[in-house]
Amino acid sequence: MLRQLFLFVVLLCSIIHSYGQGNLSKTVSVSMTRQPIHAVLDAIEHQGDFHFSYVREMVHADSLVSVHVSHKTVKQVLDQLFQGSMSYKDAGNQLLLQPNREKYFFVSGHITDGATGQPLHNASVYEGVQLISAMTNDQGYYRLRLRERDKDRPIPVMLTVSKELYKDTIMMVTGGYDQEISVSIKPAAPITLGIVDVNQYSRVSESWFGKVFLTSKQRYQSLNLSKFFADQPYQTSLLPGLGTHGKLSSQVVNKVSLNFIGGYTAGLNGVEISGAFNIDQKDVKYAQFASLFNVVGGKMEGVQLSGLHNQVMDSVKGLQASGFSNMTAKGYKGVQLAGIFNVSTGETRGVGAAGVFNVYWKDHYGVMAAGIGNMTRAKENGVQAAGVFNVGVRENGVQAAGVFNAADTASGVQVAGVLNIARVLKGVQVGVVNYADSSDGYSIGVVSIVRRGYHQLLVYNTELLPLNLAFKSGNKKLYSLILAGANFAEGSRAYSFGYGIGKSFKDYSVEVSEQNLYLGSWETMGTLARLQMAWNKELSRHTRIFAGPALTLYFSNNEPGVEGYKTRVPGPYGAFRFNDNMKFWFGWHIGFSFF
Repeated sequence: MLRQLFLFVVLLCSIIHSYGQGNLSKTVSVSMTRQPIHAVLDAIEHQGDFHFSYVREMVHADSLVSVHVSHKTVKQVLDQLFQGSMSYKDAGNQLLLQPNREKYFFVSGHITDGATGQPLHNASVYEGVQLISAMTNDQGYYRLRLRERDKDRPIPVMLTVSKELYKDTIMMVTGGYDQEISVSIKPAAPITLGIVDVNQYSRVSESWFGKVFLTSKQRYQSLNLSKFFADQPYQTSLLPGLGTHGKLSSQVVNKVSLNFIGGYTAGLNGVEISGAFNIDQKDVKYAQFASLFNVVGGKMEGVQLSGLHNQVMDSVKGLQASGFSNMTAKGYKGVQLAGIFNVSTGETRGVGAAGVFNVYWKDHYGVMAAGIGNMTRAKENGVQAAGVFNVGVRENGVQAAGVFNAADTASGVQVAGVLNIARVLKGVQVGVVNYADSSDGYSIGVVSIVRRGYHQLLVYNTELLPLNLAFKSGNKKLYSLILAGANFAEGSRAYSFGYGIGKSFKDYSVEVSEQNLYLGSWETMGTLARLQMAWNKELSRHTRIFAGPALTLYFSNNEPGVEGYKTRVPGPYGAFRFNDNMKFWFGWHIGFSFF
């Protein structure tokens, strides 16, 4: 009896096991690279000991695929192979493959104003899961084609009606059949209208690029759906609105975005590539590439490259490079590179380099380098380097230009090939001509003018030349001297000209100068290097007398001995010789200064 019961249980388990081991549950291993689908199916047939039944055109049997699986069920391999596009039916020794046929239904109707009853045009009606949308026409009419999510039983679908300055309205629709639903929507409360930033991302659609490259319906869509955004793994498009997300592409944030000509999306959290342009309403991370231009309504973090132009309406953190120009509304942290110019209206930290000029309207910390010029309107704490000019408001770093620098307040260094200008100088100016309204710094140049500083004309006598003139300009910390001297006596004629700098103390001053001494021959001119001190005494409001000692080094190849000119330097005063070409002596100077 026990033996018969044992045999019955074994037989029953075998039957159950055999039933559970249908063709879809059989285990196979397949490793094939770039082989036709029919070859993969043949391999599965051979291992599972059954036959597939299908229409070659419907399964695209000649398409090349790569499959690498080990000890997976037939169903798991087929799911990987067809990605849900086929259904399977087990029929004895055969496995039928049939394409899935999706079922669709239509919803249409009219949208009206809840207060006036008038039709509303350009209202958006959308389904957020399937990303299907439509806009009403002039009569307020809309029509949507929706996919049935469950073939066996209808699942309710939630539709949302949105329009700028109106309250969002939700409609629950039972799927499975075509139907008509009309609804009235109410204007938003006045308190909502007072929120300035309610459509903060609409600035892209209302920008110049938005008006040129987006249709009016796409711009209305962005305004209507400013609060609705969805996330998707990827999208592809030919043009804005013509892609995998259809009319709702502007409200979708993607991880991968591929635009063959141009795309208009909500944002990016991965990589975006375009054959011409990318337009994104919100933030963009991490890499964006376009052959023409990129426009971002939010923040940009990562790398942004374009052949023509990049524009970010918030801030940039990373690298922004284009062949023509870059523009940011709230500054950047990183590097801006442009073939022509960079513009930033916010705080910037990093490097800005352009072939023509950089323009920053707020604080800049870093390096601005341009072939022609740089301009800042706020504080500059870094380096401005330009081939022609630099213009800043508060310069705390370095301005270096081939022609001129200008700053309202210069607390750093200004170096120019020609001219430096500052309203208030607290740092250092180095140039041929330096100008400042007021100065508490240092100006080094041929002519250094401080409007509220020194402007003095000096007339004095020295041990070498009886008549000397000098123009002093700058401030007490450092002033410049333009020097000229002469001896008109027959047989002792001599002329000098040169440049010097000096520093003024309470009652005395110290000056260093270099002058050329002309004694009848330009080819044998000597050079005077002179250090002198002077005691100053005020005689009147505009006149002072000064006097003091001097030490002079004289360099000359030979004594020229030109008739009518001085033949002995320094004259009757003794000199100490280093060699035949260099000597020095102690002298004096005395004179008057007028200011």
